[in-house]
Amino acid sequence: MSTRLVAAASRALDTHTSRRGFLRRAAMVGTALVAAPAAYILRPGSAYGAVVPSQCSGGARCNDGWTDFCCNIHGVNTCPPGDVVAGWWRAEGNTFCDGRSRYYMDCNTASCGGCSCGGSGTCSDSCVNCNCQCNHDNCSERKVCCTRFRYGQCNNGLPCIGPITCRVVTCVPPWEWDSTCTTTSAVSQSTYSHNAAGLLPDTTPKGPYRARPAVVSGSTFQLRNALSSGGANQTFEFGLPGDYPVAGDFSNAGVRTIGMVRNTRHGVAGVGNLVWFLRQVEGPGSPNLVIEYGRPGDIPVVGDWNGNGVHTIGVVRGNRWLLRNSNRAGEPDIDFVFGQPGDIPVVGDWNGDGHTGIGVVRGNRWILRNAVSAGPADRDFDFAGNGRPVTGDWDGDGGTGVGWFNAGTWTIRNIGSTASTTFTFGGNGFPLTWGRNA
Repeated sequence: MSTRLVAAASRALDTHTSRRGFLRRAAMVGTALVAAPAAYILRPGSAYGAVVPSQCSGGARCNDGWTDFCCNIHGVNTCPPGDVVAGWWRAEGNTFCDGRSRYYMDCNTASCGGCSCGGSGTCSDSCVNCNCQCNHDNCSERKVCCTRFRYGQCNNGLPCIGPITCRVVTCVPPWEWDSTCTTTSAVSQSTYSHNAAGLLPDTTPKGPYRARPAVVSGSTFQLRNALSSGGANQTFEFGLPGDYPVAGDFSNAGVRTIGMVRNTRHGVAGVGNLVWFLRQVEGPGSPNLVIEYGRPGDIPVVGDWNGNGVHTIGVVRGNRWLLRNSNRAGEPDIDFVFGQPGDIPVVGDWNGDGHTGIGVVRGNRWILRNAVSAGPADRDFDFAGNGRPVTGDWDGDGGTGVGWFNAGTWTIRNIGSTASTTFTFGGNGFPLTWGRNA
């Protein structure tokens, strides 16, 4: 069965199909049959249970038919590096999401090396570095890397992927989490009460994200784990030279990941609107979200404008701020004027209340406002420096500090302080701050 047929069959499903009913449909049964035909034929009611660790008792959680949560594996509620979302289902009326749908997304290993998949869309266990086992080798925890299966609503452009590593759980719709996902729906109330400490409640904004420095030169990202002089801990490629780098927690996962915005330059013939390429998984890989928003010449900004834990997109056009509360195309949710044309926009949680505020830098003068609206500054002070302004939570207290970056030299200080710290990292390039709360 080809990937195209799997996708077509998936789209044809009823929006309230149960998980078990979903598995019985032709597209998904085809996947299960190729993955483990003998076991599936012997146990036709449980395609998902066709590959289960054998070393645990029948009543152990490792044998309950479900894969463990990503937050139980690597500390944050997002796919591990090297994985992709391959499909999703939802539970209705969930108290963890204020009575709305709660979404469960399977993260599959993205690469099968030199192997092919045939019609299944999943490769054999020998093709991936992902061994079937109970999480942490503990029968009381759910399995990982055991199930070779894909629903087929996401990343259908990848014809061959590996087994399910773990599950992401969120109140954010999958098509806003990963733009390759379709809205084809599956429902399973059986997962309604599935939870983990890292998900209680999963709508709580994550953070604080103690700032870690990054420098982007062309399309090369250099990331360092500490605010100190030294070399990069991670170096990878993403985007194209000329793109505008950004970073944020684009899914309330507890980790600030990277992105690039294309077409920001004025006066380039044939250039269309701004296109945002955002990662929701740490490290390199394909963009999870691709969004068209803004015009050439706009300055991209990213922040948690409404305090719900998700960093979303925005642009500054002259001194007009046009901000979105979701990571998808559309009209601005917030539209106001602040600062003057020619100011350098900056954003940060200046008072530590969980909401991103706005600001501008005018020469050596920093003019900051806590609310995303027109009005007077809440903080107005001088902080002299050369190069490009940079902001970040330097001490991990939840409040954003200010700084300057000049050819690899970082000069940073906390809000309300006059004491500065200086270190060197990154050479020439564009400064960013990333981080994680785990």
